[in-house]
Amino acid sequence: MYRRADGFTLVELLVVIAIIGVLVALLLPAVQAAREAARRSQCINNVKQIGIAMQNYHDAKGHLPGGAVSCCYGTWANFLLPYLEQGSFANTFKTGTTYTADVNLQFMKSRVDLYTCPSDIPNAALQGTISSGAVEMPNHNYAANYGNTVYGQQTFSGVDFLGAPFGNIDNAIDSATGQKTGLDRQKARPYLGEIPFKQIPDGLSNTLLVSELVQGQGNDVRGRILGFSDGGAFTAWNTPNAALPDVMPGGLCNPLPGSELNPPCVVQNATTTLNPRYLTSRSRHSGGVNSLLADGSCRFVSDDIELQVWRALSTTAGDEVARTN
Repeated sequence: MYRRADGFTLVELLVVIAIIGVLVALLLPAVQAAREAARRSQCINNVKQIGIAMQNYHDAKGHLPGGAVSCCYGTWANFLLPYLEQGSFANTFKTGTTYTADVNLQFMKSRVDLYTCPSDIPNAALQGTISSGAVEMPNHNYAANYGNTVYGQQTFSGVDFLGAPFGNIDNAIDSATGQKTGLDRQKARPYLGEIPFKQIPDGLSNTLLVSELVQGQGNDVRGRILGFSDGGAFTAWNTPNAALPDVMPGGLCNPLPGSELNPPCVVQNATTTLNPRYLTSRSRHSGGVNSLLADGSCRFVSDDIELQVWRALSTTAGDEVARTN
């Protein structure tokens, strides 16, 4: 007699496949959430390491690093590298030269993992202006606090600038002596440049040092924190992850169609005398940004934080009492 071979029918196979598909659909969000939680945890650890390095820098030098030397001679992110066990790498950026110098080519091509949030989309294809030709310049994710108004650190739209822990140092460094050739910008304002903690009267636990940026994609410098000043500073003019656009000089942000991965931005009016450019703290985490306070603590600051509280956290001499929770 003919005996039918044991096995699954087509209908049974289809049912099993459908059940597996349903299970995967149910489990996938949980897996993605777990992965994002791990990435966010790594980002928090990065911020904490930056905080430890800031404290060690201050202990060694007696002050915080400058936000940047002029536009192009190095930034806080350069100066902090030796305190992140990256001293050899830091020395490959030649003191007194701009980030566009041929001697700095390899430095500018390099990505620093500790300055990179794993939740973001790495940009390693930014075409820079190194004199030897176009080169990949990766952007990063952490920015120095330039205060409550705009990058120029002055009163803007009726809001007074009330100090910041970081600011630009006007002049470059003499390549022969390694010394700064000029003074901090507007030295009558002691909260700009390289300031000690004692010049933060609002208190270290009430003052932001660093927060997140989203890396600009393509020809967009947001997040270029090594060597070049314009991409490595944020202000608290807008709350974290605000829908309102950043304001940047022409050619530094990419608001064109096809750049949907980039945060919103508009090009600064070159004729204005108010220098109203600013970058908003942003992240690809859901609901907020990881931020570092001057006492070394790390906080996840919600997108829903009140604007006045966010601005109060960004100032060094506003006499505010700010709390994030």
